[in-house]
Amino acid sequence: MDEITAVRRLWAEAPEGSHEDLRDARGALLAAARVPQPRARRLRVPRTGLKIALAGGVAAALTAGVLVAGIRPDGSDSRGVAGLPAAPPANARELLERAARTAVAEPDLRPGAGQYVHVEMRTMVYMNMGEAGMQVTGTEERWIPAGGTGPWLSRERQLSAAPAPGIALPSPPPQLDKKPEDTLTETPACPSTGAVTAARMATWPLDEPYLRRQLEIEAARYTAVPEHLRFWGAVGTFVRESVFRPSLTAALFRIAAGIDGITLVPDAVDAAGRHGIGVTMEEDRTRTELVFDKSTYRYLGERTVATRDRTTSFTPPPLSDADIDRLVRGGVSKGMDAETLRREIERDRNPGKVTMRTPKGAVIDSRAVLKVDVARALPPLAPGVSRVKVPC
Repeated sequence: MDEITAVRRLWAEAPEGSHEDLRDARGALLAAARVPQPRARRLRVPRTGLKIALAGGVAAALTAGVLVAGIRPDGSDSRGVAGLPAAPPANARELLERAARTAVAEPDLRPGAGQYVHVEMRTMVYMNMGEAGMQVTGTEERWIPAGGTGPWLSRERQLSAAPAPGIALPSPPPQLDKKPEDTLTETPACPSTGAVTAARMATWPLDEPYLRRQLEIEAARYTAVPEHLRFWGAVGTFVRESVFRPSLTAALFRIAAGIDGITLVPDAVDAAGRHGIGVTMEEDRTRTELVFDKSTYRYLGERTVATRDRTTSFTPPPLSDADIDRLVRGGVSKGMDAETLRREIERDRNPGKVTMRTPKGAVIDSRAVLKVDVARALPPLAPGVSRVKVPC
């Protein structure tokens, strides 16, 4: 069953929202749409920011190497880069220039045929439940086929929940599902020509005009985002997807350094709890940051923080019979009783009005890159793996 498709159908008849509406609504809508499991109140954080690898091609442009971002007990990075100025950067542009120098000194990866780019991350997501809310921390791993086609695996696990600023925790608190949840995606042999994937980024030239054009194409997809923020959003997407190729990330940082309106964030904490320094572009109610180590300027990750309190309400469209059938099949595949599950889903067929409250200071979404390396094969799959097949 493709549970994500079933949930996304809830948006089918809704008008296109603003960047803030979509960002704030995503967590609450998926949480409200998810079917409760019998005998235990469990919460599954929605998948965020994952892109299905649809491209062909090989990673011939990569050079050998392994990247490991170690976490010390004090939260600092374990690696150092010689030759960087001792004084802190004076502004966002200078920080990005230093980050580019650090990144270009790292080796790119060179996965062979049949191998995978393996990325390990710590994550944090804000979850709203009526008048309550919480910050949920977890892990996310991805195994991305080097050639762009073949099985693609994401593995998510929840670790803990903590209060968000200025909002009460749910009572009773939901029981987190700490077991790994796998999603195995079969990618097609006829990829979309417009898909931006690791396989394609592995062969991109590093000249600025070419990369700027690719950023402009990506930015044009973000129709729900204010125009002045689209290019910055595209930079964030490409940086996230190019962690296996630091030379490309360095070129992206240099382009980002020329964006008007970026500012320096003196203290930014990533999802792993590492205190760093950030670059951001202010939005109406949120701030999306790229986070770097304060001394080495290595890229640590990204986060989106609410800068103002916000309360929104909307009514999702009802679940269709097809949606219910998919949810039941998926639950049965994970060991749930079909009749009990169908009764619960039917009861909540019409979700009703959903109200979401996002307090100032809440970390809406955050990812910290912990490790990037090459895997020879996929790991053993977790029980109850969700399988998705992308058609041509």
